[in-house]
Amino acid sequence: MLKGVVVMAVLWASPAVLFAGWLAFTSWCRLSGDEVGIVEKRFGLRRRRDDDPTVSLYGAKGVQADVLLPNSTTFLPKFVYDVHRVPLIHVPNGTVGVVVAKAGQPRPPGRRIAKHVECDHFQDAAAFLRGGGEQGRQQQVLVGGTYRINTRVFTVITVDRPEDMEREELTRQQLTDVDVEVGEAGVVITQVGEKPDPDEVGPVVTGHESFQLPWVFVANGGRLGVQRETLEGGGHYPLNPWFTRVVKVPTRVLILEWNREPKPGGNFDASLEQIVLDVQGYTVRLDMKQTVRIPPDVAPNLVMRFGMRGPDAQTPVQQFVQKELAPTVRSYFLRKASGYRIQDFLTRYNEVSDDLAAAVRQAMAPTGVQAMRTTLEEFECDQQEINELRREIANQEKRAQLEAVRLDQLNALRENEEVLVEIEVQKVRVERERAKLGLLEIRTLVELLGPAQVATERIVRELAKAPVPQVIGGNGDMAQQLLSVMPIAQAKDMLMTLLERHPPEPRAVEE
Repeated sequence: MLKGVVVMAVLWASPAVLFAGWLAFTSWCRLSGDEVGIVEKRFGLRRRRDDDPTVSLYGAKGVQADVLLPNSTTFLPKFVYDVHRVPLIHVPNGTVGVVVAKAGQPRPPGRRIAKHVECDHFQDAAAFLRGGGEQGRQQQVLVGGTYRINTRVFTVITVDRPEDMEREELTRQQLTDVDVEVGEAGVVITQVGEKPDPDEVGPVVTGHESFQLPWVFVANGGRLGVQRETLEGGGHYPLNPWFTRVVKVPTRVLILEWNREPKPGGNFDASLEQIVLDVQGYTVRLDMKQTVRIPPDVAPNLVMRFGMRGPDAQTPVQQFVQKELAPTVRSYFLRKASGYRIQDFLTRYNEVSDDLAAAVRQAMAPTGVQAMRTTLEEFECDQQEINELRREIANQEKRAQLEAVRLDQLNALRENEEVLVEIEVQKVRVERERAKLGLLEIRTLVELLGPAQVATERIVRELAKAPVPQVIGGNGDMAQQLLSVMPIAQAKDMLMTLLERHPPEPRAVEE
């Protein structure tokens, strides 16, 4: 009798034992090292008024704010809880992850980006909700690494999620860390902050760690728009593309060239072409080089004036070259071309170059861009004899310069009698080469006056007005005869005056 009662009790208790065993076995949640568990309650406490309507802080029915951590084991009764396993969020090195909150308080109208709440890089959703976190785009970014994120609260957009990037109108470049090379300045344009002053760059604001802490920038009175503070060359900056845009401006020395060579569209001097002038009926073509440097403190003003990109995606530097530097050079030549004479290009080319350099420096001074060196290359005329005359003079100028350099070197070695003697000899050589140059220039000007007989007549008539011996004849080297009665400088001035009265006639160009 007793044995039958025991058997009946065991048979009756078996379902309860089996259920308890099944519940104990299935209610243990074990997570691997590369996942987190998002907990959802099938039923629970009545939702409090201060609880988020979609994610609960206090145990109400639905998704819970806290997650189960990787490599953890937790007992959660199966009939009360569901656990959704999701992978850890990975942000590739060299990129940033931007965050959109799906839970929290509504973002106030007009606020471009949600207020910042400390929440362990969005790994503590409960702290985010308790701190009054707002829905939408967040200020803090996630740098390269792995994060335990409750994906029911936050969406993390990375370069590995192109569909999310497209939805938020982001590009891979925007989610890549900003690298500013040595020889560059990163000009920052903020999209959050107080209303800016018109036509002024934003003042320097402290504490934001090169714009990596947007909330500090805003709290300390940072203004919207172009900032005076720049990102230093050689730096690496993980920045929020919803907060900043960066324009890289070269601060190294730039060489800009005016020539006929085709240039890639990305070149700063892509818009510059060879300079073509009409000088007394002669077509003169010349190449030019301008060396400039943009100081880091000038770069923000450049971006302020020209913006990030201009027509045809031009950079601010390209716009500066096209809209300011090129017109300066062009207006200089247009203004001077009518006063230039072909003899200026032959005998005073260095003076023309110096005059242009001064004009460029003066025009660029208000911009703060440094015009360091202006170089006019040898010009090319449509008449070959002019080119040959200039080539002879240029070669003689180089020889005279070399002799002068040698004299300077000897002067630096004034140590013994032998060197002193060599210095005196070198002085003679310098004077001889300079005399040759003067003779060549005088001879060139005489040739420009016309055929030998015409030139002689014009020179003799001019000499008749001057208090010099009248020994000029029609035979021999007219330049030599002229220099025998007056100094080179006086002879050049006289010939220049004659050429102003009797400009040289361009000859027909042979096909």
